Amino acid sequence: MPATHRAPATASLDALYPAHHEALAARYTRLLEDLPFGGVAVYSGMPVYRFRDDQSWPFRAGAFYQQWVPCEDHAGAVLLFRPGQRPLLVLQMPRDYWHSVPAAPTGDWVRHFELVVVDDAAGLRAALPDGLGDLALVGEADATVADWGWGEINPPAVLSALEFSRLYKTDYEVACIRAANRIAVRGHMAALAAFQGGESEFGIHLAYLEATGHAEAELPYANIIALNEHGATLHYGRLDREPPAQRLSFLIDAGARCRGYAADITRTWPAEPGGEFAALVTALDHAQQDLIAALRAGHSYIDVHEDAQLAVAVILEDFGIVSMAPDDMVATGVSNAFLPHGVGHHLGLQVHDTGGKLARPDGKCIPQPEAWPFLRNLRPVEEGNVFTIEPGIYFIDSVLEHLRESPLGASVDWDAVERLKPYGGVRIEDNVWMGPDGPENLSREAF
Repeated sequence: MPATHRAPATASLDALYPAHHEALAARYTRLLEDLPFGGVAVYSGMPVYRFRDDQSWPFRAGAFYQQWVPCEDHAGAVLLFRPGQRPLLVLQMPRDYWHSVPAAPTGDWVRHFELVVVDDAAGLRAALPDGLGDLALVGEADATVADWGWGEINPPAVLSALEFSRLYKTDYEVACIRAANRIAVRGHMAALAAFQGGESEFGIHLAYLEATGHAEAELPYANIIALNEHGATLHYGRLDREPPAQRLSFLIDAGARCRGYAADITRTWPAEPGGEFAALVTALDHAQQDLIAALRAGHSYIDVHEDAQLAVAVILEDFGIVSMAPDDMVATGVSNAFLPHGVGHHLGLQVHDTGGKLARPDGKCIPQPEAWPFLRNLRPVEEGNVFTIEPGIYFIDSVLEHLRESPLGASVDWDAVERLKPYGGVRIEDNVWMGPDGPENLSREAF
């Protein structure tokens, strides 16, 4: 990762890493107490090549590996953990004049590992113990590594327990996500200025990259830069090269990374400060902040989602878009036609961090509510969690057409819908850490 990504908080992150490392070692030790393995090997992975091509997709190390190793993404690296021993970190650094090779790691965190640098896969195997039969291998194993005689590759019990533990962020992880939010906010402000300056979606995207110091492949996910009606496509990604004839609205869903940890922020901006759509943006912004302020440890995230549906229903009634009691809108699914996605998801090393549907570390899952088949997080809100809160109101033809054709469609002011459709939709998304004193909005702090 370029130095500009680390600059905001390098010293403070380094100071927090030892406790993070200790916490990971304790988690892995507890895990192995109940399993028939003497240790866990975590593989960073290798580049994946396009079909019948000599060009690979951009490489990114696996999340389990990144949680331990806060440096550039070395392909073909192995982290070997055995309880009571200093972890062995073997990095492949090929003597390659065709491709750039990640730099050798530096920093105080290196002292927590027995570090070995090798040239190739043969060197990697030689640096590992002779017998690997008592080890579980975690990661996307390529054919070479998979044949080395591991005890088991990606055993479900190991994966489930590690993904469950990742729901609870260490102070170091929260600090990385906080720093990623600060980087992303620089991009958001530059993108807003580019929108106000009349740039195209593509031009806004370039302004975002420049402000964050990210190359496109380093983003945690593909930027959503949506002008006007494009805001109604939830994962819009076309990036028009020419600006629209008339600028009405701008929805940006874009993040950043710090030491592998992601930020995921969405803002919606009207082209003009006054008018119906600008008022709709303000109303949803206030509702989103109220949802976050009401968060408490122990609350079901399903209830948080239903509270978001109710908040959207209240706005729809207040703006005269739907003439129905808000509770009835939620019960009949009318509000869901305007907010057809979940209110958020866990966030960390992955944008949609895993574990949100796990009931227990053993992999038992919480049943998906029939009413909310798309909800990614079903767990209660707990201290240590980091997740997004992102309500939205959209005017999506394919979704609203079903509502128009149903008896419930009579409650909708379709003239108002037609009037707002050219604006696409509104989404407001922040990253929230449930700290010991309650919810802390990492995104609003950064703004």
